[in-house]
Amino acid sequence: MTIAEIVVATGLVSLALGAVSGFALLAAVDKPELLKRVGVVDLVRVRQVHLDWIIMGVVMIAVGLAVPNMPLWAGVLTLFGGVVNPATFLPMAFSRTVASTRTFQTVSFVSFCSLSVGLIANSLVYISRFVS
Repeated sequence: MTIAEIVVATGLVSLALGAVSGFALLAAVDKPELLKRVGVVDLVRVRQVHLDWIIMGVVMIAVGLAVPNMPLWAGVLTLFGGVVNPATFLPMAFSRTVASTRTFQTVSFVSFCSLSVGLIANSLVYISRFVS
């Protein structure tokens, strides 16, 4: 399996998580007490993780299909950011203070940098096909 194929496969898993998390979103709207019983303190984060799993899934699928020759390092950066960015909403759903911790802030920053550099690199690889 190439790194691009792994990026696409991970994107499909992210889409599936987005679809399944729709049930949690439904609960957040219709039965918030159910989520509160399992420790959710911020229902908005349920919507955010749901949307971000879908968005990052589509992004990873698009990039993986558009840039089948992506460099390994660019694929790894895209994967890391594409997986970690949505995941950062999960601890925030269960804690109102986790986002203020140095560890959380560092992970978020590294994840956003990783995704940004990976997507820029893959964009340049794609564009370079048309520039001689």
